Amino acid sequence: MGQDQEKEILCMDGKESRGSKRIQGNNGAVKPLQSLNLYSSGCGFCIGQEFIKEKTNEIPAGPVLLGRIDLKGKVVTWDALNTQKETVAAVIRGKGDYVAALKGNHPLFYKEVQEYFSKEKLEELEEMPGHYKKTIEKEHGGIVSREYYQTDETQWYEDKKKWKWLATFGMVKKKLEKPDGTAVEERRYYISSLPVDVELFSKAVRGHWGVENQLHWHLDFTFKDDYNTTAEKTCAKNMHMLKKIALAILRIVQTLYSQSLKRIRKTIARDCEKELENILSALSADAIKSALYKASN
Repeated sequence: MGQDQEKEILCMDGKESRGSKRIQGNNGAVKPLQSLNLYSSGCGFCIGQEFIKEKTNEIPAGPVLLGRIDLKGKVVTWDALNTQKETVAAVIRGKGDYVAALKGNHPLFYKEVQEYFSKEKLEELEEMPGHYKKTIEKEHGGIVSREYYQTDETQWYEDKKKWKWLATFGMVKKKLEKPDGTAVEERRYYISSLPVDVELFSKAVRGHWGVENQLHWHLDFTFKDDYNTTAEKTCAKNMHMLKKIALAILRIVQTLYSQSLKRIRKTIARDCEKELENILSALSADAIKSALYKASN
């Protein structure tokens, strides 16, 4: 079994429940409920969350959330906002690995990595086995090609020791060719504790979007989270947790209904007592194993 098959991808990202916001409350303006979620791309479930305090943001919540999770043998991904030394250290303390996006919130670091991946360096990596991979897929907006580059040449970075177990830099070049003949290209940069293994690197980068597409999107589309106007924070938190539990259950029983998750909710609402009986009977060990296998493939 390859390294990429052994390691589970955990995706960390923030979610804002917009409906809980108030311009004016009893004590002034009320910020929307915000949570930092940890999504398992292998299981297809949210396995951890940390609610963000009123007068802060999701950055300090990252190490707290990761400190509660068994990270051994797992790869944690996040967006550029959470690429912080404390977050990286929390993953390493948990004996996990990380693939972290790098953008302008670390301007000098970002510029140095960006300049490292010159045209000559990319051509060199393309010829090195295990350092380069290209995929071409048809997506909604057109034909998308993605080129993944990974290198373990990190000694040149002066502040390397400040980032725990920094082992590789990565870059993804994405090109979208639209039906009208125009093309759009973007480049994204990453730091990672992983050794050179472009298959695992590409899996982690692509897997990160699972938290948006499979968790946050369904919270908004299937459960109308942004339309929930519960302002009392304890109630809003409880509702948020119940929605994630319900979403996990719906994924397990989806094969029973062969419908979209939104349609399953409507079916259950028509005859709740009968459908709950069906759902409980379907929550067998075999059904859960089947759902987990489907989510990971």
